[in-house]
Amino acid sequence: MVWAKRLSLNIIALALAAGIGAVATTQVIHVYEIQTGAIPIAPFIRGFFVSILVAAAAPRTGFWPRFLVFTAIYLVDLLLSILATVATVWLVNSYFNGDAEAAKPWVYSGAVIPFVTGIAGFCLLRRYRRGDLRNDWNDREILDV
Repeated sequence: MVWAKRLSLNIIALALAAGIGAVATTQVIHVYEIQTGAIPIAPFIRGFFVSILVAAAAPRTGFWPRFLVFTAIYLVDLLLSILATVATVWLVNSYFNGDAEAAKPWVYSGAVIPFVTGIAGFCLLRRYRRGDLRNDWNDREILDV
């Protein structure tokens, strides 16, 4: 039954963080009309997949650290998408005279964003891990010291 409790806490934290991520993404896209790339909803979708991967790989933590880290994944992904879009547009206009075909390798700089948010979220959850390292996975001993 421990796994059911952990699964339900993960699902609740993911759902609440997805709600906050959806509100933030729609505010940025539709209300403030800030460019986030070619597909405006992409930061939300990337944040969702990265949050699921971090939830699956993260050690045992409390509910609030998980919720805060999942929410931060959505918001940091949105922020990095805005920064990457602005930087790419500036780069193409300044150095390539508006020719996007010549700047093809630099245009795909936003592909790094999920890796950055995923690794940062996982490392942050490792800081807030609960319990002893010996009883970290399914309450079984991993390290026999």
